[in-house]
Amino acid sequence: MAQKRSPSPQRAAMQRIVEVLARGAGPERMDREVDAIVVQLRAAGDAEEVQTWLEELRDGFAENAESAAEAVDEIESTEKAARRNAERAAAAMGACRDAFTRHLRTPVAA
Repeated sequence: MAQKRSPSPQRAAMQRIVEVLARGAGPERMDREVDAIVVQLRAAGDAEEVQTWLEELRDGFAENAESAAEAVDEIESTEKAARRNAERAAAAMGACRDAFTRHLRTPVAA
């Protein structure tokens, strides 16, 4: 039987974020989650790898945040609970994008 490879640090980070988002975490929680993930990424790779991972994660969440914001606009104003949940999810994804952007400004020690 073939051994299952462990996911790349970047994929593991994405899976962790998706799990926390699925539990309905808000922007503040996602900001803290990204901070913890970045510490792990920096321990797992060299400066160049980490920079690439952070850029890819930031770009992915930038796209997701934009899509989520567009989805909010498509929800009927009478569906208050659905709209509130969608707004929270969009804000949480935006917080992920912003946190990865902030970490990209911090130099990675070689």
